Amino acid sequence: MNDNNFSSGGLRRGAVSVAMVTQLLLAGVTAGWGIHRYQVIQDEKTPPQPVLEPKRYEPRYDRPEIVSDEQLQRVLLKLQPRLRGGKPQIDHVDHALRFWGVEAKFTDQDSLSGEELRRLLLDHRSFAGAWGQKTKPFLLPQTRDDVELLSFRTKSGAATASHVDHTLAALAECGTPLDYPVLTPKGELPLRAAFDQTFREFSLNQVEYEWSSLVFLHYLPHAASWFTTEGQRVTWDLLADRMMRQRLAHGVCYGQHRLHALALLLIADEEHHWLSAETRQRIITHLKDITHRLVAAQHDDGYWDERWPGDESDGPQAEHVGPLGAMGNRLLVTGHTLEWWAFAPAEVLPPEEKLSLAAQWLIHTIDDLSESEVRRYYTFLTHAGRSLALWRSRRPADVVTGLSHVGTASN
Repeated sequence: MNDNNFSSGGLRRGAVSVAMVTQLLLAGVTAGWGIHRYQVIQDEKTPPQPVLEPKRYEPRYDRPEIVSDEQLQRVLLKLQPRLRGGKPQIDHVDHALRFWGVEAKFTDQDSLSGEELRRLLLDHRSFAGAWGQKTKPFLLPQTRDDVELLSFRTKSGAATASHVDHTLAALAECGTPLDYPVLTPKGELPLRAAFDQTFREFSLNQVEYEWSSLVFLHYLPHAASWFTTEGQRVTWDLLADRMMRQRLAHGVCYGQHRLHALALLLIADEEHHWLSAETRQRIITHLKDITHRLVAAQHDDGYWDERWPGDESDGPQAEHVGPLGAMGNRLLVTGHTLEWWAFAPAEVLPPEEKLSLAAQWLIHTIDDLSESEVRRYYTFLTHAGRSLALWRSRRPADVVTGLSHVGTASN
């Protein structure tokens, strides 16, 4: 009896011990998994490091039947950045920089070189020399959470940028590295401070996000996803969805910058493969629909205007003539359209005669512009001139006589 009691008690104690060990093991595994999962989540939320040298996007085509060498040279000579003296509008400066690139040097004494254009944007001494000491600075440094940040004064007049992140995107497009020194009114910072500002402030819901997307395509092409400071996970699929869900002509430049970003996104995905197959196909289908609309809406002379999308699901486009009039709208939409088509895959392009008709309209229209009209439409004309150079895979600066650099185009 005692032996039996001892045996049953021992068995019970053994069973309890096994159960306790099992529970402890399970608790340890659960805790370990929890710690591992927490670390994974924290790692996912760690901001990706941008590349120092921005990715350069090459146009896909060289089509002399669309624009000849002689025509291209003639147009570009007329569109040199004659901004020396006075107070050059900052939106003219950053548009000219993305058009001509930092390598540009001109024999025309009134034209600013590419380096001079960049200095106006990134050296407060140059900016103050042009605009005067009483003008509010263009460069706005600050420190937040012990991180140095830099923003550009925007939408506050001629001495400021015209759009959110446009200046940084232009600097990226012309190859400015993130360690490039920026001289602010309060001292020197690397351009990385401007990237960090854009990254921290970005939201999928911000009104202007097109140039922020271009900044990420140039400095974060390797990152499949990241988290915003609001805790929102951003993927390229989400960004593409954001670009495709708006009414087509809504947004600055009648929606054309979204199309430009989508075309570059397809190029980046060909290297990094972070788009889902479904999203990539939806982008191509979307751009094909855009091209179909453009073909249908093209004027007999070759241009487009603000009504380029035609009817949408909620009705026709409202007529909206911009501040520079009907000609301004035509130059804007036609130049922007040819620009993003130069980066689009062949399956998205219109018939060749439609491309040629648009290019020839731009060329002949620019030929007929007076000097005052060139100044009036200059930001739009930078897109027009750049688009023509892209269709020949040429750097605009290399085309103009008197330059020492010769090579192929890069964005």
